[in-house]
Amino acid sequence: MQPTSASPGMPLLVLRDPAGQADSLPEYHGYLLQEFNEPEELIQAGLTLAEGIIVIFTGDDVLVQQLRSALPDLALVAVAPAVQHMPLLAAGALEVCADLHHDPGLLHRAMVRLQAERIRRLGSHRDELTGLASRHLMHDRVQHALKQSRRRNTGVALFSLGISRFRMINELHGLQAGDDLLIACARRLQSLLRCSDSIARMGGDQFAVLLEPVTDTASALAVADKINAELSRPFIIRGREVFISVRIGIETAERSGHDADNMVRHAELAMHQVNSDDSSSYRLYQDSQGPEDRVRAALESGLHNALEQNELRLVYQPQVSVDGGEFTGVEVLLRWAHPLLGDVSPAVFIPVMEETGLIARFGEWALRQSCQQFAFWLQQGTVPQSAKLSVNLSPKQFSQPDLSQRICSALTDAGLSPQHLTLEITESTLMRNIAAGVSVLNELRNLGVSTAIDDFGTGYSSLAYLKDLPIDYLKIDRMFVKDIVSSSHDAAIASSIIALAHNLGLKVIAEGVEDEEVLDVLEVFGCDQYQGFYYARPVEASELPTLVRRCA
Repeated sequence: MQPTSASPGMPLLVLRDPAGQADSLPEYHGYLLQEFNEPEELIQAGLTLAEGIIVIFTGDDVLVQQLRSALPDLALVAVAPAVQHMPLLAAGALEVCADLHHDPGLLHRAMVRLQAERIRRLGSHRDELTGLASRHLMHDRVQHALKQSRRRNTGVALFSLGISRFRMINELHGLQAGDDLLIACARRLQSLLRCSDSIARMGGDQFAVLLEPVTDTASALAVADKINAELSRPFIIRGREVFISVRIGIETAERSGHDADNMVRHAELAMHQVNSDDSSSYRLYQDSQGPEDRVRAALESGLHNALEQNELRLVYQPQVSVDGGEFTGVEVLLRWAHPLLGDVSPAVFIPVMEETGLIARFGEWALRQSCQQFAFWLQQGTVPQSAKLSVNLSPKQFSQPDLSQRICSALTDAGLSPQHLTLEITESTLMRNIAAGVSVLNELRNLGVSTAIDDFGTGYSSLAYLKDLPIDYLKIDRMFVKDIVSSSHDAAIASSIIALAHNLGLKVIAEGVEDEEVLDVLEVFGCDQYQGFYYARPVEASELPTLVRRCA
């Protein structure tokens, strides 16, 4: 094993422990070794240093926090048994190991991590991955360009550019391939633009392009066409041909009132609006929206970052057998807590997701997260082994050609058996192309996954096609359930649906059951399962065990 070396004179502060483990250090060339018996002595010595490395032989996470707080500019390495590594890292250790002799590169990695921390603390002006300007630096450049624009009476344009379906590329080809794609996009953008123009990576899959000077709006749109054509050409990423599409939002200095904050915000809003405009891959910001349009634009903008900002969460509504009151499963539902608007109703944000195309991305996230959660519950014995997880599939997800592979991947990654998953598809989704829909349902059945027709009776209300569908459940929409006690018509519809389903070998789940009288009628009709506020509202994952115990 080669001894580790460092820049000449790098301080190495070692804290001995009572067992004397520090007596057996590897041969470290280039370090100035100092050894201490007490933390206070090490801290006093460290306060005089601008850089250095601390090595401690302990699993004491409180001590790690103390040293990191007192000496934030020094890299801290902890040597302890593997079982203590996670708490030590959480406390602030930059690197951990069980034996220094087996990891000669450890001290170097600790210094690299410390440097990365310093860059983050100082707010680096450069994007670490692509080498482009950072968001902070781009904002400064926009401000400077606007001042120059006023002084010289020249035009300035700002593009906000996003890669569509970038998350899908990450999932199909891997995170490293996604990084390679971002770098390749940055290089193509650099090759297209003038030296006077600026490019930045604003975060995630979003770039910004500042054109200065620009003669008029038409010139800016011509550049947008040029960028779109260049980025539409295939990329070769890790030996594979990858195609992308981009959306570009555009704002100019004059239209933004020469205000940098407005210019950046308008360009980003215009970018998010491109998704609903199929005629072009770019859009010039328009300030002619009514109040509803402004709210919708804000929702679209917020949704694009909601996942990364941890604003989305999953809740679970129990499903219970009608006759015995046994816990049979849960339906997973998506919730959004907007930082300013608070809890946004699914009736508001789900249609926005569908129209912008975000529903596929968020739907897959919900599928994967809920599969992992349900697998954990099964492993812990929280839910019965017969219980099922019900997940809604959007029309966009149902039409994905690789849907079966995605479902299989989610189940495999979670360690969840297909028999525990039910996928819910609305009646209208299925009827868009009944032949293709039957083919997809057969593929899902071959995987061992159950399927359900959701909101039955609210779409085409056709019963003839049911006999040919490879499905397992019908879910009666709450509009036919809530008034079955007082309305003979609703009672007749519900009773007919249940009888028909049973004749076809299907089970029935009633939605929206809110009182005991409705449940009693459903039991008379022979309904199999129900869900609704009568038993429980949708709850956080942490609250579900209590509801399951109510059924015991």
